[in-house]
Amino acid sequence: MECSKKQNDKLGGFMTLTQLRSFLAIAREQNLTRAAESLNLSQSAISSQLKGLEEELGICLFERNARGMTLSESGQTLLSHAKDVLAACSSLQRCAESLSRGITASVTIGLNTDPTFLQVSAINKRLSLLHADLNVIFHASETTSTAQQLRKGSIDLGFYFGDLFDADIDEQFISNVRICVAIPGNLTDRTETLAWEDLMNLPWVWVDKEFPFYQALSDKIGPITRSPQQVVTAANEQIVLELVIAGQGIALMREDEARPLAAEGKVIIWEKGWCDIPLKLGWLKEKGSLNHIRKVREAISHIWTPATEQENYSEALTDKFWV
Repeated sequence: MECSKKQNDKLGGFMTLTQLRSFLAIAREQNLTRAAESLNLSQSAISSQLKGLEEELGICLFERNARGMTLSESGQTLLSHAKDVLAACSSLQRCAESLSRGITASVTIGLNTDPTFLQVSAINKRLSLLHADLNVIFHASETTSTAQQLRKGSIDLGFYFGDLFDADIDEQFISNVRICVAIPGNLTDRTETLAWEDLMNLPWVWVDKEFPFYQALSDKIGPITRSPQQVVTAANEQIVLELVIAGQGIALMREDEARPLAAEGKVIIWEKGWCDIPLKLGWLKEKGSLNHIRKVREAISHIWTPATEQENYSEALTDKFWV
């Protein structure tokens, strides 16, 4: 990609948050059109934002190639700094909003998967009813970055799959999640005889070998020693779902996502690929005793407790009351 190397003569410069958001969107999507759509901007607008930022910084942030736009070496170096700036601005704004509304505490919950699955509506309703003075913010996150976001203060608690094994983080088990290997019907019709090595030769919608879903599968079928030959990389679950429906690759999916697609004949579920992975909630140990952290943990535990257990608990309390 051609970009301006012009240095800005203005003292201190005037880069904007919109420019940084555009930078992160392009880095994430690796495509101007998709990045513009994700920010509800026109392609020309996001291109203009990128050009302005590159002129401000005096460096080229991206390179064009056959598959779209990839970060330049300089862009890779600055990516984490841009994320930190936006996270700090977001934190400042949340704090100011809380102060203006007379909120006693603000808590940010990281969501590693889609809100419907995590029962966000029910969690928010319970917190609103029981703790009206608590300002609750839901923030999109990823399992692989949960620990980092907790330490940076971008989130106060975060959902994640698998285990973190970080000494400074406490965790709470939420539920076991069933996952499976979903194969678009156009890729093969002989799942009964397919071995793992056969699947490796087909196109995949892949994240990386460290992603918990792949670790869970590896624990069952043996080490995943190599990545598939043909890979489309997508960390966002909605993108994974879209690409699988379009028949562009195999993916590891939650059962609740894969079953409807299988019923519609859009995918075939590889029977050897079923496995379980824990869904957990994590927070920094040093913040575990804070009131707002405790309130959120209790609300989430209640929502995720099976109905039969809640009924038994209520009956037990009733018995104690009348004794």
